[in-house]
Amino acid sequence: MKRKILLATLIAFLLVLTTSCTNSMTVANDVRASELIFPKSDYYYALINVDGEIRVVTHAEGSGNLSAYAKEGGQELNPFTLPDDPSCYRTRYDAYETLPDGQLQVWKRCESGGNGTLIYLMSYDWVYQLQQLSGPLPLGSSAASWNPNQTKAIGYLDSKFSSQTLYWIWKSGFAPLDLVIGNGSHSWNLQDDFPDFQTADSGKSGTTGRAAWSPDGKQIAFFASPDAIGKTGFSRFDVKYSLYLMDPATLNPILVEENIYSPFVLAWSSDSRHIAFIGKYGFWKEYGIWVYSLDTDTITQVSLGTYQSIVWRPGENILVAIECDENYDSCNKIMEYDLTSVLDVGK
Repeated sequence: MKRKILLATLIAFLLVLTTSCTNSMTVANDVRASELIFPKSDYYYALINVDGEIRVVTHAEGSGNLSAYAKEGGQELNPFTLPDDPSCYRTRYDAYETLPDGQLQVWKRCESGGNGTLIYLMSYDWVYQLQQLSGPLPLGSSAASWNPNQTKAIGYLDSKFSSQTLYWIWKSGFAPLDLVIGNGSHSWNLQDDFPDFQTADSGKSGTTGRAAWSPDGKQIAFFASPDAIGKTGFSRFDVKYSLYLMDPATLNPILVEENIYSPFVLAWSSDSRHIAFIGKYGFWKEYGIWVYSLDTDTITQVSLGTYQSIVWRPGENILVAIECDENYDSCNKIMEYDLTSVLDVGK
């Protein structure tokens, strides 16, 4: 009898806990999914939106170096012809974002042998012109999201282990982001880890995910984890993150969603009403694509699985994603998810 009572109590507790952790989540059972047509590739690296047209970029096999791109419905991959910098021992390029003006944002790594590696942020017009936007930038910089007029960006700096932070980028330089996350004693300033993560190994700081500037320029969305404070080494990998929104003028971060784990990328819809992200969410930590709606303050489950990149179709509640196998050995399906029935609220 006691066992039955204990079991019933445990089940009730789990139900309450699960409900409390996911009471803002909606499972979008009526999402329409379809596979899009792109030239065949074993590994699509990133999706980007160029003036309403969805494109995919690829890497040369095993190189981590930008190789080619393709347009939706196209028949072949178009190779990039990016120049070698004669001042570098080796020049490498990477790209997975577009600028507000539609040009491709390119990360240039200038490996200079004994002089180290220099990181530059470039723009590419899709034809032949490659121009420097900013740099050199801190080693470990790997993402940047610009405001609509392209005067300022929020950059992502990765320690290449278990700590990340955010910082400001201008065309003329860069600077730390003086921003406190958390509350009371359980908080840290993002500038403490800039640019060489001196406090990370001691557990005195938390960590962040990537950031994205809204298309209307009014807000910046980003992931951060106060839960990482006090943790060191591998224990920082499974910490809980939260999604924050911040006015870029007042720099007052507002926590809008918790219980996020291993966040990867995030993307704003073109109307600045929804934020899609890849990661784990909720009590069960299920990996997939999720959408946070500013209108309803809810999270919608789009699809469970392993994904590499996401992008919105402009003016539509349609999300496009690269789907991978469980171990990321291949990422060769590009899926489209129509979320109109679950997100078209508040217009």
